[in-house]
Amino acid sequence: MTELIPQLLQYFKDAYGFNISNSSELFETERNMLEFLMQIGRDLMNKVFVEIGTGYMGSKIEKDGKEFKFKENREQGIHGLFGQIVYKRAYYVGTESGVGTYTPLDEMLSIDKKHTPGFNYFLSSFTGREAYQESLNRFHEIFRPDGKDLVSMRKSLDMDYELGERLERLRQEEIEQVFDKGEEIKKDDVIEGTMAISIDATKVREKLGEEIIADGKKKYKIGFKDAKIASVSEVIWDEVEEEAKCINTTYVSGIEYADDFFKRIWVEINRRSNDLSKAQMVFLGDGATWIWDRVPDLSNINSVKILDYYHACEHLSDLCKVLYGEGTDQYWEGFNKWRDMFDKGKVEDVIDELKQIRDESRKKSLGDLIQKEINYFEANKDRMKYDEYRKMKLPIGSGTIESACKNVIGGRLKQGGMTCSESGAEGMLQIRSSIKSGRYYTDFSRTLPNAA
Repeated sequence: MTELIPQLLQYFKDAYGFNISNSSELFETERNMLEFLMQIGRDLMNKVFVEIGTGYMGSKIEKDGKEFKFKENREQGIHGLFGQIVYKRAYYVGTESGVGTYTPLDEMLSIDKKHTPGFNYFLSSFTGREAYQESLNRFHEIFRPDGKDLVSMRKSLDMDYELGERLERLRQEEIEQVFDKGEEIKKDDVIEGTMAISIDATKVREKLGEEIIADGKKKYKIGFKDAKIASVSEVIWDEVEEEAKCINTTYVSGIEYADDFFKRIWVEINRRSNDLSKAQMVFLGDGATWIWDRVPDLSNINSVKILDYYHACEHLSDLCKVLYGEGTDQYWEGFNKWRDMFDKGKVEDVIDELKQIRDESRKKSLGDLIQKEINYFEANKDRMKYDEYRKMKLPIGSGTIESACKNVIGGRLKQGGMTCSESGAEGMLQIRSSIKSGRYYTDFSRTLPNAA
């Protein structure tokens, strides 16, 4: 390789010139160098496909019990990472009517969708982080600096739908492996200390159906669906801040029934623990019953269940706004007093005071509202022992999952004006979760048809 560098540099000089005397010229040289290298990559990949051959397997072959006859070497164009690849591959036609055609090379290399795996991997890693147009612009700037072989929005969308389906099949295979076959999942990024499992859901806009209106135009029915998400983190104690923090986080997500979603969580916590029967786990969530009704199925004797402290305080704040008016002195007096009682584990005392205010209220509507909050605190009081949790050096807030709702889901699926198809939302959730969990390369590789 070393001996090629002088030759490559000379080719570069001949093609682009070479004059660097200031930062602006250095910048332009670097941009030109990128274009030069991408052109080399494009030419090399076309040569690679020549070396691969056509996939010719004889004049007659059998596939899935059907006979095919070689017809010709037919030219095909596909998207490669560096640009268009044009190659010839053996083209076979079924010997019986209605059988169709077969191209062995396309199947062998999994390029029947007219793109290479490398192209799919990198472009989807862009579209999985930003909205499509911004993603395509950035991808083109790096991999298509000469402006040739640009990728269409439709191609990018179709590719992500297909990748999302592959990733979802992978997740379902893991669920089947654990639940139906009773097999162990391969361990990855194992947490030796305390494991925090935070669970939540957020609304995403979806196209729930369509109808054809005047002039053949489509009108979509728009609605909202719950995108569920769970984070699995390692808990550490920050000696400086004197608080527990969640690090090294992985995610699972899906738009599905809660029972099905909890299977994903079970697989993930098994993946990250050597022995779940002995692991110390802390579960965090808001007051949603769909979460706490199912957490016992995941927990062990060492598990601690915590109502998110900040959700509890939000309920206090909303109540104080109604009782005393937002931002008033009485609001702050009541809020700070009851929050301090929460901090000391005195949720029962807060409930007693609220019952007294309820009984003294002359307005039925106000009494009903207070009772609603009493019911919330009553239902969750066993998960509100915040003084004990702090002594145990456990996290008391589900900030990790709140961040996940905003960043893993919202940052890609809830930008201004975004509306997703059901399959598009499901697929992008799997891409996002894989990327944000730091497993995108591994997951992508495992979805390839010939992966071990």
